[in-house]
Amino acid sequence: MTRLPDTTAESDAMVRRFEVPTRLVHWLLAAPFVLLLLTGLTNFEPGLKATQVGGVRVFAWLHVVIGFAALGGAVLALLQLSRRSARTDLEALADVSLDDYLWFQHEAITLAGGRSIGPRVGKFNAGQKVNAVVSAGATVALLGTGIVLGINYVSKSVFDASFVESVFPWHTTIALLFIPVLLGHLYLAVLNPSTRESLQGITRGIVRRDWARRHHPAWLDDLEG
Repeated sequence: MTRLPDTTAESDAMVRRFEVPTRLVHWLLAAPFVLLLLTGLTNFEPGLKATQVGGVRVFAWLHVVIGFAALGGAVLALLQLSRRSARTDLEALADVSLDDYLWFQHEAITLAGGRSIGPRVGKFNAGQKVNAVVSAGATVALLGTGIVLGINYVSKSVFDASFVESVFPWHTTIALLFIPVLLGHLYLAVLNPSTRESLQGITRGIVRRDWARRHHPAWLDDLEG
């Protein structure tokens, strides 16, 4: 990963944060997940749940189709990990150190109104690392339970009915528990002024250098070193 060429004033103020493979991994997992959540929530709205076309419940059908597409997206995402840049980012996410504890301590003190000097953050802070672990766990659990429910939607002869009935509550509960995590992630990426620059990093692959200096100084030093 290198700095963008200094050919314009804009490029001079920007640094490369994520290469294409990492961005593909993110969106191959994130986009289907949001669509699955939206279609799955229709189960709690009787009017939407009962919507039919040709005798087929539209949102239930869409949920199953998107679910199988998400499984394919997950496979493609795993294949991206063969790329060096994606593996490097994964290793950075998995690199847990004392600084991660100090980051949480710093954030807690700051939120309480105290003064604190936080650690020099690398490419990912501790909150991003925890979010990645929780998101990965939820994705695996939802895909695993979803495969059972999706196959049962297509054919009732594969799994025992009692087994399917035991899987469904788990699938629903995991999805509902993950909603606050997703909403927090969206807030930080889209609405919060101090962190929404990160959205540009996962879409265009670049962020402002001054933002990187404030939020990920150790990473920027390594990048420009």
